[in-house]
Amino acid sequence: MVFGPGAVAAAAREVKSLGTRVLVVTGSASCEALGIEHELGAALVGENVGRIRVPHEPDVPLADFAGASARALGAEVVLVIGGGSAIDVAKAAAVLATNDGSARLYLEGIPGQTPAPIARTPLPVVCVPTTAGTGSEVTKNSVLQVPDLRVKRSMRAESMFPLSAYVDPQLSGRAPALVRAGSGFDALTHNVEAFCSSAASPFTDALALEGIERALSGLRALAGGTPGDDAAADLALASTLGGITLANAGLGAAHGLVAPLGGYHPSIPHGAALACLLPATLRVNAAAVARDSTGEQRLLEVARLVSGQGASVEAAAGELVALRRTLGLPSLASYANLELDAIVAAPSGSLKTNPVTLGAAALRSILTQALADG
Repeated sequence: MVFGPGAVAAAAREVKSLGTRVLVVTGSASCEALGIEHELGAALVGENVGRIRVPHEPDVPLADFAGASARALGAEVVLVIGGGSAIDVAKAAAVLATNDGSARLYLEGIPGQTPAPIARTPLPVVCVPTTAGTGSEVTKNSVLQVPDLRVKRSMRAESMFPLSAYVDPQLSGRAPALVRAGSGFDALTHNVEAFCSSAASPFTDALALEGIERALSGLRALAGGTPGDDAAADLALASTLGGITLANAGLGAAHGLVAPLGGYHPSIPHGAALACLLPATLRVNAAAVARDSTGEQRLLEVARLVSGQGASVEAAAGELVALRRTLGLPSLASYANLELDAIVAAPSGSLKTNPVTLGAAALRSILTQALADG
């Protein structure tokens, strides 16, 4: 794990030490737009280097293509430069380079299917994230859309943790404003849900609390029109902390719902959707944990971090709605009519570590409240 300005230069050196046959996975224009091609030099050129671009949300066909490309190249290492979508495809490609079959075989939550074990060690993955939100550079799963089922599901194994992550805030700090805002809310939600998770521990608490404060600081700087180097560092660190905490403590209902929401409505960006779902999830959880003192205290601590000492969860939720609007992130209602029944019926496994068990009525309430927040 390397964090700080200029970290990207060290990634090329490590890749060269791992092998000469390299599969490079990038976003649609990450390297060119950020001007980092020259910094990576020989790691990106030559007959033994393959290139895969990820132009849209990661899905099973794209992961299968990347895996086939890695096998055809005889790749020894995967270098990924991009946001969460690119990193998820890279991790899936690393698995499929050494394990047979389609990515679909390894996904959790596919009806009538037990995920196939990842029997052989994936290729090493070296990550250079260019957005600050998913924390995928430090997680053990790859989230892929299953087009025919209209859901997102995870391929997951301890062996899927990337070998290295080179987090340079100067890269994510140059992303477009709306991308930074949506990604920042993704990082904030990871840390909030990991802190409130039923599987939280003192270790994840320490990191998640730091991540919440950093994410809020960075998002408020963006909203105030002052997104300097400090804000970029705050958001980049919040993103990586969120990845570590979610990998160890799990998440909650906002992520439980955003997976089917994105599956049924792929035009809705992941981070922007979470910016809509997080306030409503806090409200519904606060109502549901009334008899759980631990869960209630954790939600009140989140409220304090958002709105100050003695703040209610409702006040914090309202402040997060206002922050989303100031950042220019769209409302959930601005998208196509949502298929609420289908979304509620197909939550992801993230729901398992929500601070309290939520039934279908509560999940539907999160969606309807998010729609009403406007």
